[in-house]
Amino acid sequence: MATTTEPRVATVSVTVGDQELTFESGKIAKQADGAVVVRSGDTMVLAAATGRMEAREGADFFPLTVDVEERMYAAGKIPGGFFKREGRASERATLTARMIDRPIRPLWPKGYKNEVHVVCTTLSADLVTAHDILCINGASAALMVSPLPFMGPVGAVRIGRIDGEFVVNPSLPSLEEESTLDLIVVGSTDALTMIEAGADEVPEATMLEAFELAHREIVKICEAQEDLRRQVGKEKWLDPELTEEVEREHGSRIQERIASDGLREAGAVVEELVNELSPALSMESTEEDIRRQIQVRSSLAMILERQRLEAVLAPVREQFEDELKALTEAEQDSKELKSAKRSLLFGRIEEEVQLPFPSGVPASDEDTPVAKDSITRQFVKKASEAIYKELVRRKIAVEKRRPDGREPEEIRPIACEVGVSPRVHGSALFTRGQTQIMSLLTLGTAKEGQRIDDLSLETDRRYMHHYNFPPYSVGETGFMRGPKRRDIGHGALAQRALEPMIPSMEDFPYTIRIVSETLESNGSSSMGSVCGSTLALQDAGVPIKAPVGGIAMGLVKEGDDYVILTDIQGAEDHLGDMDFKVAGSRDGITALQMDIKITGVTQEIMSNALEQAKRAREFILDRMAETIPESRTELPEHAPRISSVKIDPEKIGMVIGKGGETIRSLEGDYEVQIDIEEDGTILIYATDGEKANAAIAAIEGITKEPEVGDTYTGRVVKTTEFGAFVELKKGTDGLLHVSNVGPGRVAHIEDVIARGDTLDVIVQEVDKDRGRIGLKLVAKHEDGGLVQPEELIERAKDAPPREREERPPRRDGDRGRGGRGGGRGRGGGRDR
Repeated sequence: MATTTEPRVATVSVTVGDQELTFESGKIAKQADGAVVVRSGDTMVLAAATGRMEAREGADFFPLTVDVEERMYAAGKIPGGFFKREGRASERATLTARMIDRPIRPLWPKGYKNEVHVVCTTLSADLVTAHDILCINGASAALMVSPLPFMGPVGAVRIGRIDGEFVVNPSLPSLEEESTLDLIVVGSTDALTMIEAGADEVPEATMLEAFELAHREIVKICEAQEDLRRQVGKEKWLDPELTEEVEREHGSRIQERIASDGLREAGAVVEELVNELSPALSMESTEEDIRRQIQVRSSLAMILERQRLEAVLAPVREQFEDELKALTEAEQDSKELKSAKRSLLFGRIEEEVQLPFPSGVPASDEDTPVAKDSITRQFVKKASEAIYKELVRRKIAVEKRRPDGREPEEIRPIACEVGVSPRVHGSALFTRGQTQIMSLLTLGTAKEGQRIDDLSLETDRRYMHHYNFPPYSVGETGFMRGPKRRDIGHGALAQRALEPMIPSMEDFPYTIRIVSETLESNGSSSMGSVCGSTLALQDAGVPIKAPVGGIAMGLVKEGDDYVILTDIQGAEDHLGDMDFKVAGSRDGITALQMDIKITGVTQEIMSNALEQAKRAREFILDRMAETIPESRTELPEHAPRISSVKIDPEKIGMVIGKGGETIRSLEGDYEVQIDIEEDGTILIYATDGEKANAAIAAIEGITKEPEVGDTYTGRVVKTTEFGAFVELKKGTDGLLHVSNVGPGRVAHIEDVIARGDTLDVIVQEVDKDRGRIGLKLVAKHEDGGLVQPEELIERAKDAPPREREERPPRRDGDRGRGGRGGGRGRGGGRDR
């Protein structure tokens, strides 16, 4: 009889700031390789990690995928839209997934090519505790308890700044309403690995203090994850101690096989050693037997990968190091020439390098070189790239020479231009070296903002920044099927940088959308978007608080030698140890994004890097100011103009009308857009000022209470024996009594006035208590002209006599209606 053992359930808690953070594993999602539920307050996130035991064939990168699934049920909501279920990931979920991916991606064994999938699902969201921090911590904890060879843990905290004091993991309401800093920091027990920040012009020194505070809290979170791993963690598929032991005892055998049979055939030794070092699998095998075989196979795969590369490195270095060193100077060439030189050299190395072991099938002709097999070619290319990277890094860090010949703080040539697109409301072209961004701005009405339906407190957004990165910007072909994660991330970074400078709705009642089109890219197009978008805002006449500039920085560290680079380009970003983007005004930082790939980045290095970035930012702002020093004082010709009028909030319904009839009619008649606020403020958007004024007059006419002496032009809506009811405005009628038609007697109103006639009248009496308005005729519109009251009286004299209508018997208490200056019961505030 088979028995199963239920896995242990372990719970670990740690206090971060003034909140308790709890990790629980072993209760749910047990078929995942690692699963942890993280909770703080009433916010809960399930993080699950799964991986394959075998490497993806032919992969030249680490196939890690991170997904964040925001479930609306977590906050007691039903998704909007027709389908009523979650679809594609929200923008916030995509940004959270990127913040998980960036710090954990470097923490895997070199050469690890197994697929790994991390999924974070929100189970509960109290909208007080942010779930993004829980997702990052949960992903790390799930990988820690799994058998995957993750070299963590990492911890994450958010730092806010309220009334000048730092707050660890502030609540979402306080972050939204009070904090001048939204800083997310991820790190290990030894160092920080990722930083993401939005700020309201926070000084560099203050930011460094926040880093220190964050790291102290991160250490506690990492220790809690280690505790959880000790309790319920599974044995790792790749055991460093076993790998070291196997290499020490059997590494020479792999080397001998490479020397005798070549790189491709040496792969057979892995299976031989697996059979020798782990028990053969059978129907009687235990989990321990399977685990042992997996660990041995994984260790041997890593050793084989490393020894194959080492076997090729020495001959490639000996025969081609000088030529590879010369190639490092090609970074100053054009993209086409640089690519051609690189392709030519790397191709020649693959064909001509002489290897001290079999590398393919010998040719029949002795003069024809051996055709190398695909495995050998792959490792020759890897060796060439490794040597090239080492040479470039040494050139930068030790020799203090950048690949393109610039000084460490030198910025590539900058060119700025505004007004580049004639019909958009604001546009700019920002070029820095081989990076070129065109930012195009649209001004819209208040109701054109974006509605937000996610697990946050944000419900609508009036400033939107979108970023596009077409393949042609890097000289490539490819598909364009909507924004990628990178595009969303770069757009969000630029939006965060500029958001503190956008004027309030009261000062500038427009919705603002900026699209940054990447036209060329070789180094930080996101910071180019910040600069270009600042210029576009100024070109559109948006009264921003201050211009914002952005710069991408890098760090290359070799031993004790290091250099901080300003305005890094593609190669420096790829080969460096730290890249960070800093945006802000002259007074402080508004956005920061930092990825650190190594340990040993001291506080001194961080401080120097931020100060260097500030000098660069100020230099760029100076160049931008030469093009347009401040926002234009007038809006562009094609931008909508906004006029406003204030009405009694109780009369908003009169402007809207039944089913929106009145407001739609106003918008159509005057070619405007109308937004109504709850306090009675009405905003009229129009490109023609006269039409806006006409719309305001119409609205005032609708909402203004008639007063004695006011004149109106209205249509007769009903006639009675004693007079005619005239519609003064939508919902308000007045009575023109037969005695007020002119200076004489009219026997019956229909002798001179009929239903549908248009009359000019003046208000003669207003009885607010009874809701009656009495009118006097000024003139009647007839055949394109005006008929005066005197003429109507003459017509009445010639009218044939009418039979007197029989009145219905009067009921008790019925006083009758009508009379001089009277009005009917539907007068005043009638809805029609």
